[in-house]
Amino acid sequence: MTVRAFWEQVGWVFAKDLRVEVRGGTTLRMATPFAALALLLAPLATGTDTALLRRIGPGVLWLVVILFGMTVALRSDAGESGPVRDLLTLSGLDPAAGFLGRSLASAVLLLGVTLVLAPLMIVLYAPEGRPGWGWLALLTIAGVTALGLLGSLVSALVTGLRARTALGPLLAIPPAVPVLLATTRGTDSAISQRGSLSWLLLLVAMNLALVIVGVLLAGPMDETTR
Repeated sequence: MTVRAFWEQVGWVFAKDLRVEVRGGTTLRMATPFAALALLLAPLATGTDTALLRRIGPGVLWLVVILFGMTVALRSDAGESGPVRDLLTLSGLDPAAGFLGRSLASAVLLLGVTLVLAPLMIVLYAPEGRPGWGWLALLTIAGVTALGLLGSLVSALVTGLRARTALGPLLAIPPAVPVLLATTRGTDSAISQRGSLSWLLLLVAMNLALVIVGVLLAGPMDETTR
């Protein structure tokens, strides 16, 4: 397969997953309100300590995004039954292209959720400082990309299992801890005008590692789920 054909397949899977989401509306119309509610309830649990709320705002935002992101990523294979996966294989779909396409679709959905929740976090928690918007944009893109890749990898591992809904988050949360650490600390640094380069580089390294692992394991995992 040529490089151009490979990336065309990636684009096809990416567009297919987004079309499924637009038609079903599971993420934006059903799950996002629950994520916003979780962000809203956190100040009630911590009380009226304004200084505390300002400190924990970015961390709470990314915690909600990560927990919600596992649900979004596990959704990516939910509509693909065994016969559908067989049909995709017979059509010549490269498993690695399918993995990357689903990961990008999940990342875009998570980016949309983050953009919806960020203004709510600013209103509720009022973090202090003059943020570096460039750093925040890069951290957000790198963070949601890592979550999309991680979620798609875990989703492929639990595909076909009866307990996939319970096992998926349990497998995904531990490796998501470095993403939570990097995005939270990086956001704090960007808001306080400190350098966020080290945290951004950590996210980039995680993305590269997840891409390599996902592409290498895509074929074997596809065979084991048949």
